Amino acid sequence: MVVVDPQGRERRITARHAVVLDTGSTAFVPDVPGLREARPWVSRDVTNLHDVPARVVVLGGGVVACEAATWLNGLGAQTTVVHRGDRLLEKNEPFTGELVADRFREAGVGVRLATSMTSVRRADVNRAGVGHVHGGEVTVTLSDGDTITADEIVVATGRSANSEGIGLETVGLPAGGPVAVDDHMTVTGVAGDWLYAVGDLCGRALLTHMGKYQARIAGNVIAARAAGRPLGDDPFTPYTDVADHGLVPQVIFTDPEIGAVGLTEAEARQQNLDVQVVEYDMAALAGTYVLRDNYVGRAKLVLDRSADVVVGATFAGTGVAELTHSATMAVVARIPVPVLWHAVPSYPTVSEVWLRLLETLDAARHGG
Repeated sequence: MVVVDPQGRERRITARHAVVLDTGSTAFVPDVPGLREARPWVSRDVTNLHDVPARVVVLGGGVVACEAATWLNGLGAQTTVVHRGDRLLEKNEPFTGELVADRFREAGVGVRLATSMTSVRRADVNRAGVGHVHGGEVTVTLSDGDTITADEIVVATGRSANSEGIGLETVGLPAGGPVAVDDHMTVTGVAGDWLYAVGDLCGRALLTHMGKYQARIAGNVIAARAAGRPLGDDPFTPYTDVADHGLVPQVIFTDPEIGAVGLTEAEARQQNLDVQVVEYDMAALAGTYVLRDNYVGRAKLVLDRSADVVVGATFAGTGVAELTHSATMAVVARIPVPVLWHAVPSYPTVSEVWLRLLETLDAARHGG
C-alpha cells in the first residue's frame, strides 16, 4: 500500500503488482556564503525565464552550465562562467571543452577557470518569482580576489536525488542519495521484486532519454513478472538495462554542438582496454560547407583494438547531434570495423566523417 498526501489530503493506493519511484532530482546549491540568500536561479528557472537579465554569472562548467551560458549569451545577456575546474565539460573528451571555451571567448562570454565563488551578496531580495529578476544587483567575490557585478546567478553544479520524504525508511532503505537498483530497475535491499526506481532518482544517468529508457525497462519487467514470464539470462532483452553500462548517448546543445556515446579515451584506459584512438578535423569535410561558413569541429573514435570495435565516439560541430545515433548503433551493436567500412555515407553530408575517420584509422594501422 502507498500513502500519498496531495495538497494535504491523505490518499491510500493499493498496488497489485509494483510500485515505481520516479521523483527526479533537485539542483545542488553549494554552501557559498550569501549564495542561497541571493536566491540564485537553477536549471528550472533559467529554462523558464520571462525576462532576459542584462548581466548573468553562471556557476559551474558542466553540461547545464555550458548550455545555459550559450543561450543566455545568444539572448543578449552579458555572461560570465565561473568554474573551479581547469576546463569545461570535464567528463567529456578534452577537446570538447576547449572548443566551447574558445567559442565563448569569441562571443564575449567571460570564462573564469580554476576559480570559485567565495561569497555572494544581493542588494535587495524583496522581489522574487520563477524566471523573473529576484531583486537588486548581485556582487560575486571570486577566489582570486576579483568581484563581478550581475543581475542574476545561475547555479549549475550538479544535482541531488529526491529520495527524502518519500517513505523509503518504511521499507528499510536510507533516505538521501540515489536509490540503488539492479539491471531490471528493481530496488535492491527490498524483498519481493515489487519496488522499482527510474530516472534521476536511481542516479545511473541523469538524462531525460535515459530515464525514459529505464521506464521502458521497468514497464517490461513488471508486465513479464505479472504474467509469470521468465526474464531470461540474455542481457539484450527488453528486460535488462544495458545502456547504463558505458553505452550512454548524450547531446550537449552548445556552440559547437557536442554529441557523444560510450567511453572517453580516459575511461577506456581506466578499464584496461587495448585502446586505439583516431581523430579528424571536421572542417575538412565537404558536407560541413553546406551547414556553416568557417566550420569548426572535431571527431574522435575510441576503439578496443583487441576486439576491433568502437567503444566510444565524440563529435563537436554544427549539426553533429544527428550523428550521435549512428555512433550509438555502432557502439551498442559492437559492429566490427571491417563491417563499418561498408556503411557508405551519403555525399555531401556531415556523416562522411565516418569514412574519413576509418581512412585515418587505416592509414595509422598500415602506415599509409
